[in-house]
Amino acid sequence: MAVTAIWGVKDRSDHLINYAMNPDKTTATKALIDYAADGGKTEDCVYVTGINCLPENASETFVSTQKRWRKTTGNVAYHMYQSFAEGEVDPDTAHEIGVKLAKELFGDRFEAIVATHLNTDNIHNHIAVNAVSFVDGKKYNDCKESYYRIREASDRLCREYGLSVIEQPENLGQDYSEWQAEGSDVPTLRGSIRGAIDFVVKRSTSKRQFLEGMDALGFIIDESGKHPKIKHVGTERFVRFRSLGEGYSLEDIVERVSKNDHVASSYIPRQDDPRKIFEGEEEPVEIMSFIPLFRTYIRAIKSASEKPLYNVRMYYLIRQDTSIIRLYEDSLDLVTEHNLKTGQDVINYKAEAIKRIDELTDQRREMRNTLKRLERAGDTVEADKARYNIGVYSMRLSKLRREVTTCDEVLERSAHVRDNLKRIEGNNFRGEHVPHKNNKKREVIDR
Repeated sequence: MAVTAIWGVKDRSDHLINYAMNPDKTTATKALIDYAADGGKTEDCVYVTGINCLPENASETFVSTQKRWRKTTGNVAYHMYQSFAEGEVDPDTAHEIGVKLAKELFGDRFEAIVATHLNTDNIHNHIAVNAVSFVDGKKYNDCKESYYRIREASDRLCREYGLSVIEQPENLGQDYSEWQAEGSDVPTLRGSIRGAIDFVVKRSTSKRQFLEGMDALGFIIDESGKHPKIKHVGTERFVRFRSLGEGYSLEDIVERVSKNDHVASSYIPRQDDPRKIFEGEEEPVEIMSFIPLFRTYIRAIKSASEKPLYNVRMYYLIRQDTSIIRLYEDSLDLVTEHNLKTGQDVINYKAEAIKRIDELTDQRREMRNTLKRLERAGDTVEADKARYNIGVYSMRLSKLRREVTTCDEVLERSAHVRDNLKRIEGNNFRGEHVPHKNNKKREVIDR
């Protein structure tokens, strides 16, 4: 089974390429890290392959194509992801499948890099694709049809190699990528809603009780249109009940509730005060600097995940972040290590890191040239020292590249973190019912 996804990159394609070809992730043994090339991989790094370009100068090739066709704005690259089920595939097979997939999808018109990451339990491929075709200058069309083509090609290759495949989803209105994610135990929007519905249904004997229970968890239900829909107060968009799958239309839910003879005396177990996660923090969320901000949010994720029944309101607010807590931990490590308190601090540090990357790249290039001269001269002692220094440069570059990526994560997610923490700080997890047309708004009982 392979889960696939693709999304556009608007910033710089070299960041994507460097991330994909990170030697810490793509090499089978630590020894190979000493030979990792800047901005690409050398022949010593096994699990990186270039399609219509060489890995060692892929970034320059991408930019050159974009400049040649005068298309340097908007999406400059696409980041494709192909993840295999844990234990189902070995590195060689995963990379072979990734290369075949990239050649089939992009080989006739686009430059691409295929990098197989081995640093997690499930082996996965990252494919960096130039957004501009080197053949005709047209941009890659990222749409539903192109994604279906990706999915179908990936599934077909998996079958050819004897791997499992997620069959066509049956849930009406459900996005295929979301269905795939559920098959890999990745939290999804609809999965979260179904979980909340099941939780409240067990504690309700009437539609009124069900609506009150969902409101207490922070869900907003809109029955005013032709198709009833639902969203959580912490998310942006509504989804229709009928898209949640069999047994989750509003009519089905009411029928399920009506079959309950009795329920527990309260809809929700006695709740821990979610504001306890702020203990020891002096700043209010509105003016929190990044270190306490991410520290508190990680505490909230862990608290809600470890005791969801006793933090159920908070749990449904931040459930989507429980699966990516590592990203928040990396963000906290970065801002703590470098004492980055504000967005401007992060922007300044990112600029310094990029400058340092350029400096170290030049130094490593000079050291590689020195190594070649020493090898030709037969000086094995000094050559070994040069190899060691190259390894040190590579590890420093790897760390700086990770930090540049993390800087982007901090800037991208800080507003989301602050907004959720402000809700928790005010203990404000309630939704708001949208009443039927011409009906007065029902008073909601706070439980």
